[in-house]
Amino acid sequence: MRKMILATAILTVLSMVLLLLPAFSAGAHAQAKDKVGWVGPIYTELADSLTKGFKAYYQKTYNKDVDITFVHPGGWPVCVDKVRAWGDKPDADIFLGAGAPAHEVLKKEGLIVPYKPKDWDKVPAEWRGMKVKDEAGLWTCFSPWIVTNLYNEKVLKALRLPPPKTWKDMLDPIYRGSIVQTLPYASGTMHEVVEILLQGFGEKEGWAYNRLLAAQLDRFSTGSTDTTHMVSRGEVPIGIAQPQMNAMVARKDGYPVRDLLPDKTILAPEAVALLKNAPNEATGKIFLDWLFSIDGQKYVLEGGYFPARTDIRFSGWEKEGITMAKHAKDALGVDSFWDLNVGFIQYDLALATKRWDEVNRYYEYEIYRKWGELKSSLSVLDRGS
Repeated sequence: MRKMILATAILTVLSMVLLLLPAFSAGAHAQAKDKVGWVGPIYTELADSLTKGFKAYYQKTYNKDVDITFVHPGGWPVCVDKVRAWGDKPDADIFLGAGAPAHEVLKKEGLIVPYKPKDWDKVPAEWRGMKVKDEAGLWTCFSPWIVTNLYNEKVLKALRLPPPKTWKDMLDPIYRGSIVQTLPYASGTMHEVVEILLQGFGEKEGWAYNRLLAAQLDRFSTGSTDTTHMVSRGEVPIGIAQPQMNAMVARKDGYPVRDLLPDKTILAPEAVALLKNAPNEATGKIFLDWLFSIDGQKYVLEGGYFPARTDIRFSGWEKEGITMAKHAKDALGVDSFWDLNVGFIQYDLALATKRWDEVNRYYEYEIYRKWGELKSSLSVLDRGS
């Protein structure tokens, strides 16, 4: 009798558990969040803006939250090396940021895969002879900008120095100790500047120029952001290798900063790519589709970067109350980035990709580690002249 009672009780408990399991499962499912991971060198302001925008879009569209992880180990070269270290098992889904050479390196090494987001055709394939997106969709520009330098107009005026208009102007002794830059293996923009000088002057003269420019420096900064902050605060009046939008954001924040468009420069297509074996590939593709939508491009601008779509006009967005639209129009002097009238050097992207690591190593050993000697040699030449 007791056994029958015990067996009945056990069956009753099991039945109740089985009845409750779907409810527990549904509750757990309701709490689960989709995930996506980014890795890249974009500034914090843009990462915060895209996070805010994509989370709102995901909640509105799918009625659920999305967890976003952003890995930001450093500049372009550092981020490329992080993806290389992951190999076929990446800890992120999207490579977010950096220009064409960085993405071409990842393409060459088979670490990114093709994906053409919705509205992919709204981004030009090339502009003024420079590549803006990969023809197979391995990477696409979501924010274009031109490689510039930066200066603090208030400090230069106090020093009674004119803004240097060309790269050769930078070598004038009047600017010695008034220039700051970072290292090409810490910053992709600085790497591009070294490459611009090598291709613009020729390899031999380009390396000679890089040595002379290094001897002019007050110091090396820790990165492009550090360079911007030093110039904005007036610690050093001139900063080398600056993304064009840095001047726009600095002026928005009240600093007397302007960009210097040098005589030799190129377009930097800030791009995005889907990583091979992305653990959250489906969500990664949703993010890419959103990034190139009108909504996504607004959050790109709100994050301090220029939008890439050809059908965007700052004046239209200004009427909608988007505050950064006016700053962008004032900074560029045109109603769309693509309306700019500039000239670029004949830039060999394949060559820049091929010698990516070699350029960084050469600068490290032949310029940075010999910086003291270079400065001393220049001082000796000055005394002899």
